[in-house]
Amino acid sequence: MSQIEISPTLRAAVAEKCGAVQSQKIVWERAVAEALAAGASEGTLLQLLSAFKNARTLDACARGTSREDGGLDGFLQRLRALVDESSFDLASWLAAFECVQSHLAANGRVSSASSVVGYVQCSAEFGGSSENRQSLPEIIEAMLEDYGFEGQEGCGIGPAG
Repeated sequence: MSQIEISPTLRAAVAEKCGAVQSQKIVWERAVAEALAAGASEGTLLQLLSAFKNARTLDACARGTSREDGGLDGFLQRLRALVDESSFDLASWLAAFECVQSHLAANGRVSSASSVVGYVQCSAEFGGSSENRQSLPEIIEAMLEDYGFEGQEGCGIGPAG
């Protein structure tokens, strides 16, 4: 990987996220640099930095969207469109995305970002009724436990859109 310059704004966001833990700072800066190299904008990265708890999620998201239209920025734009049709906010969707990514990593699996978002979308539709008081990440945890993850393109974010 060629050396990518991380802006002072992104460095500050990483420092705020990691505090004094130097090893975490290195991991996050590497994930940010890889996302920048893949074409992600600073605005997208700032939003994902604040949302994701684990740098592996950012890395998987950047890798998983590198061949999709618009890369990481396009992914976030498409995700916002799904959020607009949902009873859950963007932070909930990103936390749910991270739950699925953690499940995949724990099982030694990978999947495209669009497959993961499709799973989240189907789960949000299934569990988004007004009677349901669970958060989207809680719904995802239950769905993963009950049904697992097949990794197929989901309810509308796949290649056909």
